[in-house]
Amino acid sequence: MPIQIPFKKRFGAFGESIFVGLVLGLLIGILAGYDAGKVINLGMSMAAVMVLMPRMVKILMEGLMPVSESARNWLNKRFGDREIHIGLDAAVALGHPAVIATALILVPVTVLLAVILPGNKVLPFGDLATIPFIVAFIVGAAKGNIIHSVIVGAIMIAISLYIATDIAPIFTSMADGTNVKMPSGSSQISSLDQGGNILNYIIFKFFSLFN
Repeated sequence: MPIQIPFKKRFGAFGESIFVGLVLGLLIGILAGYDAGKVINLGMSMAAVMVLMPRMVKILMEGLMPVSESARNWLNKRFGDREIHIGLDAAVALGHPAVIATALILVPVTVLLAVILPGNKVLPFGDLATIPFIVAFIVGAAKGNIIHSVIVGAIMIAISLYIATDIAPIFTSMADGTNVKMPSGSSQISSLDQGGNILNYIIFKFFSLFN
């Protein structure tokens, strides 16, 4: 039977994504050696990112639900009784309690993995807010079992960190081509979400063979 943990009910305010983001931001700022003002600013920024980014994307994707239903009805009328499914983004599953709980647990796990994994050179920041998108399908495959989802999610994120590290040079080169301002103190940039995507990485490596 799937294990459903009432995460926010059990931990109260400490289980809210805004609090998790605040604490992580403060810890990262302290470890980076920032002064008090920059530490507080980083904590507030991380809290805002953790709350606003998933909600904005979720609202946009929920707006596509009526479009999806209309498209399916239109196709059903023209293709008879065939069952037709319309694919949407993982954002439509972000409101599921198991997805929220798994993502909140994996946020500090991701930071810990980024620090302790040998050879990893990526420290996720904005990508922490995209963890719910990464784990949404894992939770679905695990049928809502949070423990299984966290274990598989941690393994997937560890792999993604190494992929993001390997692909950082090409990611940085693409960013330079668009005149993106590099964060101070960084030599390369990458992404845990897109840069660490296993399928994208396989396709990238395949086409790299012909260069």
